[in-house]
Amino acid sequence: MSNVNKILVIGAGIAGPAACYWLRRFGFSPVLVERSASLRKGGHALDVRGVAIDLVKRMGIYQKIYNMRTQLEFGRHVDPEGNTLHEEKGERFGFREGQDVEIIRSDLVEILIDSIEGVPLQFNQTIESVKQTDAVVEVQFKDGRTEHFDLVIGADGLHSTTRRIVFDKHEYKLNDLGAYFSVFSIPNYLNLNNTEVQCEANQKLLSITSDKNRKMAEVAFSFRGQNVLNNVRDESEQRRVLRDTFQDFGWEAPRILELMSDSDDFYSDSFTQVIMKSWTKGRVALLGDAAYSASPISGQGNNLALVGAYVLAGELKQAGGNYKRAFDRYNEILRPFIEANQKLGVLVNESFLVRDEVSKEVAEERSNNIMEQVKIASNMIVLQDYANPH
Repeated sequence: MSNVNKILVIGAGIAGPAACYWLRRFGFSPVLVERSASLRKGGHALDVRGVAIDLVKRMGIYQKIYNMRTQLEFGRHVDPEGNTLHEEKGERFGFREGQDVEIIRSDLVEILIDSIEGVPLQFNQTIESVKQTDAVVEVQFKDGRTEHFDLVIGADGLHSTTRRIVFDKHEYKLNDLGAYFSVFSIPNYLNLNNTEVQCEANQKLLSITSDKNRKMAEVAFSFRGQNVLNNVRDESEQRRVLRDTFQDFGWEAPRILELMSDSDDFYSDSFTQVIMKSWTKGRVALLGDAAYSASPISGQGNNLALVGAYVLAGELKQAGGNYKRAFDRYNEILRPFIEANQKLGVLVNESFLVRDEVSKEVAEERSNNIMEQVKIASNMIVLQDYANPH
């Protein structure tokens, strides 16, 4: 590669390791850094679907993902008194069909990390500053080290430090969809068996799922509200707001909130999209949620990350390391796919957390509509075969 080889990738979630995989495969030398002390365990379940299925097959990891997939058999809607309103088969309940698979986030990250064995990975590492010249990017790390890279890829999520340091505030917009979500694990005291149960009322939703580990259940809360948190990253405040919001919700909420105190994998964030005219600036590119979050409720975040990583690395290969040309192509090729999936995120956000009671008819109509739109959005790009150009 003429003028690009050493590439810093920031963030060991989905996008970062996927980028490292393709960069290395295409002849570059990536270095991966992660702000956490270790890989985050647990997390919500993610769907791998649409064109991303073809990608993980090309990476040789589809079978691993399939083997570690969740295996829900039933999905059930109940009212706040616990009465069943509607039931569906598990795959349809999660808007999946064909070869689509659902997998716990940490399991997917683990598979991706295993696929890049040998790529340098530094935990507990963040960047303090980024200085660009025509020839190089100078990065200062929090431990005081300064290092030079040919390119920097920020794959550090919705609250991206890379985006904040490199891009001016007018170059991106955080589109708050007006809702929050929290996930954590509790003992499976309801004895659920490959089942997810959802209760939705008054713009709030609570779900409990138990899958392969019958002893444990994953809980997900979501609710409408804006600016309810003074500090969106403060876990103690997140837990307090959750208790205040759901204390009178009914169904299993009181018991679950009680069990939340002992949970050690609590995670919470807002339903927010990142809107940018360009995901690149100089020798820096943003990837995944840092660049184009469609919001967690879209169910497409990891698929955008997987596709974006492939296109970015592939265009760098195609351009022979001419990063300006590659970055222009990255912005151009990916744009329609991202915009379609961000529209999907808005649609799903408007379809859930409704004011009225969710009847069987409402649940069925919503399911059919979202299923159709997910299928369209997740296939809204034709991927070039960068590994075997014709």
